[in-house]
Amino acid sequence: MKSLKAPTYVLLMLCLLLMLSACGGAPATPDASVDPGASAASSVDPADSAAPESSVQPEESAEPAPPPLTAEDVFAMDAGTVLTPDQIEEVGVDQLFRSMKIPDSVFARMDGVSYGEGCVVPRKRLRYIRVLHRGFDGETHIGELVCNRALAKDLLEIFRELYDNDYPIEKMLLVDNYDGDDERSMEDNNTSCFNFRPVPNTEHLSQHAYGRAIDINPLYNPYITSSGYTPTNAGDYVDRSKDTPYKIDENDLCYQLFTQRGYTWGGSWNNVKDYQHFQLKAE
Repeated sequence: MKSLKAPTYVLLMLCLLLMLSACGGAPATPDASVDPGASAASSVDPADSAAPESSVQPEESAEPAPPPLTAEDVFAMDAGTVLTPDQIEEVGVDQLFRSMKIPDSVFARMDGVSYGEGCVVPRKRLRYIRVLHRGFDGETHIGELVCNRALAKDLLEIFRELYDNDYPIEKMLLVDNYDGDDERSMEDNNTSCFNFRPVPNTEHLSQHAYGRAIDINPLYNPYITSSGYTPTNAGDYVDRSKDTPYKIDENDLCYQLFTQRGYTWGGSWNNVKDYQHFQLKAE
């Protein structure tokens, strides 16, 4: 084969390049206006490309702490209210055994009821007492009494010691909650003190009329005479030889605390037996 002359060779090469260009064989220069990643990015949710939210939420403003409970707050509560251990600790148990002159709000409950017409004890010689006591439910309750001022210190000390020893007293409300009706109070096993009234079936004033006697858990420790007993629903507790619940006898802590301070126990009387009753007559 004869060798091609240079001009002829150059001409052939130019023709070949033109043919390749017409068939698209030469690589096209990329269009700089097209984003190569555009097709992929178009399938992504714009929200996904946003900066991730912080997992730490801003702190909500804390509610202000309630003011601390005070003895006055407890005093404003009704007798019989249950107090929690935290409430007692917050106030301090010593602050919850108090004796004071009878407040007007308390005397308004008594006037014409336990403090009846012709009452022989001036109001100023009586004291209103607030204590704690362990209920039959095992909870701590607020108790209230009205007594002669001569008994106030004794009663605070006795009920504090009973409370510290978990001695059970079911209720301790003013007899005025029962319209001054002693029978109703006893039937409800209510521990009470002052009530201007006579001894049942007599014209003689009871020591309760002077605020110098107190009845403890009276349903379980009835008043017994030759003709019967009160309260009338205490039949199961009349026989004192039985081992009945909440029975006061000479081995009982309540008996010991009262008699050590010179109180007379009705359970030791000869003609009648008043097992609920402790009294301290004026000297």
